[in-house]
Amino acid sequence: MQLISLKDTTCYKIFLYPLMLCCLVYSCNITRNAPRDKPYLVKNTIDVNGGNFSKIERGAVTDYLANQLDDSSQLTTSDKLFIIHILKKPPAFDTAYSALSAGNMKAAMRHLGYYNTVVTPVADTNGRKVSVLYNVQAGNPTLIDTFGYRLADSNLQRLALKSKDKAILEKNRPVTKAGVLGEISRVVDTFRNNGYYKFTSAELSMRGDTTIAALTSVSDDPFEQLRLLAEAQAKRDSPQIKLAMILNKPEDSTRLNQFTINNIYVLEDFRDGDDINDTVNINQRITQNFILRYHDPLYRVGFLARNIAFRPGELYSQAAYNRTLSNLAKTNVWQSINILIKEVTDSSKIDMIIEGVPVKKFGFEASVEASYSASSTNSTNVLAGNLVGLSGNLSLVNRNIRREGISMTHRLRAGVELNNNSRGTTTGIVNSNELSYSNNVLIPRNISFFPGKPRQRKRAGQSFINTNFGINNRLQLFSLQSANLALGKNVPGKKNNNISTTTYTFKPLNVEFSYLYNESDSFLRIKRENPFLRYAYNTSFVIGMAGGVSNIYRNPKHLNSLSKERSIILNAEESGLTIGRLPILNKYKSKYIKLDAEYKYTVNYRTTGIVLRAFAGIGIPLLKDSSLPFFKQFIGGGSSSMRGWPIRGIGRGGQPLAPYKQNIFNDRTGDMQLELNGEYRYNIARIIPNVLTLRGAVFVDVGNIWNISNTKRDGTVDTAVFRLKNLYQQLGMSAGTGFRLDFNYVVLRFDLGFRFKRPETSYVNDGWKAPPIGFDDFFKKIFARGSDDQYRKWRYENFNFTIGISYPF
Repeated sequence: MQLISLKDTTCYKIFLYPLMLCCLVYSCNITRNAPRDKPYLVKNTIDVNGGNFSKIERGAVTDYLANQLDDSSQLTTSDKLFIIHILKKPPAFDTAYSALSAGNMKAAMRHLGYYNTVVTPVADTNGRKVSVLYNVQAGNPTLIDTFGYRLADSNLQRLALKSKDKAILEKNRPVTKAGVLGEISRVVDTFRNNGYYKFTSAELSMRGDTTIAALTSVSDDPFEQLRLLAEAQAKRDSPQIKLAMILNKPEDSTRLNQFTINNIYVLEDFRDGDDINDTVNINQRITQNFILRYHDPLYRVGFLARNIAFRPGELYSQAAYNRTLSNLAKTNVWQSINILIKEVTDSSKIDMIIEGVPVKKFGFEASVEASYSASSTNSTNVLAGNLVGLSGNLSLVNRNIRREGISMTHRLRAGVELNNNSRGTTTGIVNSNELSYSNNVLIPRNISFFPGKPRQRKRAGQSFINTNFGINNRLQLFSLQSANLALGKNVPGKKNNNISTTTYTFKPLNVEFSYLYNESDSFLRIKRENPFLRYAYNTSFVIGMAGGVSNIYRNPKHLNSLSKERSIILNAEESGLTIGRLPILNKYKSKYIKLDAEYKYTVNYRTTGIVLRAFAGIGIPLLKDSSLPFFKQFIGGGSSSMRGWPIRGIGRGGQPLAPYKQNIFNDRTGDMQLELNGEYRYNIARIIPNVLTLRGAVFVDVGNIWNISNTKRDGTVDTAVFRLKNLYQQLGMSAGTGFRLDFNYVVLRFDLGFRFKRPETSYVNDGWKAPPIGFDDFFKKIFARGSDDQYRKWRYENFNFTIGISYPF
């Protein structure tokens, strides 16, 4: 196989032709309906200088200031065919509008804590087409010197001081509008969580004092006066402010009252026109904590009690109010949930009225799915050509078993995988077929699987019992029967003002059994020639425990037009160490520990975004086992992993690819995986306003999978085994571009990935190579069809095209 160096002529074309294309793109600018005989505006540029901004924040500030342009300085553009840019009805240029825009930008910078910003508009008026450069000198931000609470109410002052450690405003940070409003909102939430249900942000104000003491001091000593003046100048260069939150006297004095809950009314099957006081047409039942109103009894009291987070006699809490709404909505037994608050006359008490509109108890759904994969290696005779998957799904759900909101879903799935048989294989058009049945039971309750102290009422959660049975026939290779059982629960952690959310998952019982049979002679020969497959592909029984934790953190201190989010997911499972020690199917039992971790960091601007992801996983086989069962191993490639390779197409380690057109089982799975992903996302065009948006992406994926144990019989080192010294050489790298059709509720994704570093060729130039393609044959190699095998061979070795639903990560 010939390798192409980055210095080769073909590689030169890769960079030359796109450069020429870019020049063409930027030259296709069209202006329509421009003012006649008047200078008109064609471009606005904002240059932000100074300021304490990171590179990412500076870009966000630029976007933020672009929104401050006066209406008469705004430009309307649209794109046609991605390469033609049309400027529609550009406004006539007027320096007054530029001055207004500069004033808006200056005011906006104050909201970010920059009170001494200077914005200078500079217009290029050579000719009728005018470009305006807004030179923004941000200066130094005004920092918070001290921050405190001055509330003329002892109870409110006590509550504010008690929660000061969670304050958004911090010493030596810029005083921003978002920070001030965020701190006011946080304090209001604190008060509302302690009974002050009528308290609003209108009752709070923020005062600041920037007085420079040095300018008001008098001294007879001239040297001391010089020192004071020097100090005053230094404070001007590094301005600071003292902030204090104060209490405004409300017109309605009851806004400062603490309210307790009187009665809780639950209208289980609310209908339009129902009256809470109607006890003739609506049935009533009074329990210890609730007054139930219903036409037909739908739910047990215990079910309601577990999901309602407040009780009579308690102080009103906004957090309990929101948690109740969330808990009841997650049960999926109501179409809509509404909670009304009604004050009890001449008292500091309130009634809570919960109105629920129920959904139908039974639901049925039928669907057809289709998938496509180019040059897939996940087929019966691996390189059998482009694959098309077709499947049908039937599901039946009961949403309210035993009046406890328990849902049970029955799902039947049948599918077939087809190929175009373009490589002349003997299997025909069908590669594989499958039939499966699954039963999922979801219990809206945090069940304690072990004896001990009962959990608190406010710790909500969901428990589940999932079972699955399936048959899969890989024609001319093997047949596989599988049965799975998982018992567990999902429990939400404590929320921190919606800034950080954590969810815990625990499976005290996780059982999986895969029975491999009808192995063909060719597959048995392949297993003999590849010992790793012999260890992985066999009848296997897994029984043990599993658990995980996920945390999402949203930064509340971001700038306008900028949001940051990071998520961490940790998972662990084992087989044969705990409950797996029971003497059940010991002949087939697998013993292992499997761990994986994922970290994702997202920065979103107004129209663009950057996503970074890191993933690491390892499975350690124990005792006599040499590898994990194949259905527990890691895979790379496909629409959500190494996108330059088809699913199961990369690895293991530096293992060579199977020769093109060779009839061999080529699934790539491993006991270890490392992967890094980066993606830059941007908007291209709004095709249908508020319905369909076309977005684009540029991505880079780096990673691979490996074995843990050496399976070669002769004692030589297997190139598929992980060795730290070989890590750099065996990492694969792909890059490419993609398009996304965003329908608001679903995203349809198309990705084209090219391999720039191939692990199987690490013996030459550490695997680095550029795909041998130029602009003149780009479309031929990617989209050509027919009998010409050279293009298919090129795609198999260098390229992958995938279609996916939603974002890859």
